[in-house]
This record gives sequence, C-alpha cells and structure tokens, in this order.
Amino acid sequence: MKPVPFLPALFGLILILPFIYAGAALAGLITPPRAFWASPYTVLNSYGAIYLGMLGGVYWGFAAKRPTIIDVLIALVPPFVAFAASVSPTPILPYAIGIAGMLLFDMIYISRGMAPKWWLSLRIYSGIIAIGVLVFAYYV
Repeated sequence: MKPVPFLPALFGLILILPFIYAGAALAGLITPPRAFWASPYTVLNSYGAIYLGMLGGVYWGFAAKRPTIIDVLIALVPPFVAFAASVSPTPILPYAIGIAGMLLFDMIYISRGMAPKWWLSLRIYSGIIAIGVLVFAYYV
C-alpha cells in the first residue's frame, strides 16, 4: 500500500474525529456535555450516515473519470446503505457493516485505476477506527 499524502491524511483524521469522540465517551475517557446532540449514540447514528454519504460522493468523483453503469451503480450504494441503516431500529451495526463493505468498492476503483493508489491506505485506517467504534458502541 502507498503512503497517504499529508493533506488527505490530515483531512481523513479530521473526518473521523466524531467517531473518536463517541468512542472515548463510551469508554468513559471523557464526559460528554449533557446536550442531546452530544450523546455518543446520537453522534454515531448521525455521523454513520454522513460518513457513508461522503463515501458516495467520493465514488461519484471516481465514476466521473469514466462513467459506466457499474460505476454509477456503485456510487449509489453508500447513500442507499446509509438510508437503510438509518431507518433500522438499531442503525449502529448496519453502519459498521456498510463502511466495511465499501472497502470492496475501494479496491475495485483502485484496481481499475480510477482511485489513487494511496486511497486504500486512507480508507483502512479511517475505516478501522469507524468500524471499531461502531461495533464497540453496539455491544456497550
């Protein structure tokens, strides 16, 4: 795997901060404010959908290079997964499964030369944190 350039690595870290916050709060490492929006479960329920929606936007960018029906369909998957998970009674685990499943699409885009070689490195480290926190939250 290729090393991730500095700016994408920095922005990748910034984008997983809500997961890190929620994981730290659930582990008792920090005390979240009493506001409803600051609840770790509220953050995870909202940000899981946002994270998947962002992946869909990135996939649209990849698909725009050489749009085929398969690439467009792949780009539609993350928002539909986010919607399906958000309407389930316990969306946290479906978000984790969806984020993990998107790694397959990342590999497809890289193998077809539509994503940069470092993309999988970025997605693996951010994905492990996101998936780990979501699975931890599901079982806590």
